Amino acid sequence: MKLFVTLFALVAVAACAPVVDPELQAKRLLPALEFEEIRDDFGQFSLRYVTADGTVVSERGRLVPTEEDGEYVLITEGEIRYIGEDGKLYVTKFTADLDGTHMEGDHLPVAPAPQ
Repeated sequence: MKLFVTLFALVAVAACAPVVDPELQAKRLLPALEFEEIRDDFGQFSLRYVTADGTVVSERGRLVPTEEDGEYVLITEGEIRYIGEDGKLYVTKFTADLDGTHMEGDHLPVAPAPQ
């Protein structure tokens, strides 16, 4: 009986394992095809790179003055595009500013509306 339960558990785990495309997996091990990074003396930056598997990452940081004390805050915004294990294109846009961190994407869960 123990053997049957163990065997059944192993079959269930194997059936739930994700199917990985070997070609996509091999491309993910390659270095970036394109890489561009620009920085200034104040900490502002622009970054973009493209990998062999089609992943594109772009990010930008810029200084913005605050209204209260005239200090500067670094605002970061960007986008990540990649092809998932299921072959679908996933796009995530993000912003980190004075209002906090915000992320958008069709694949991300949506918080329920406040009542």
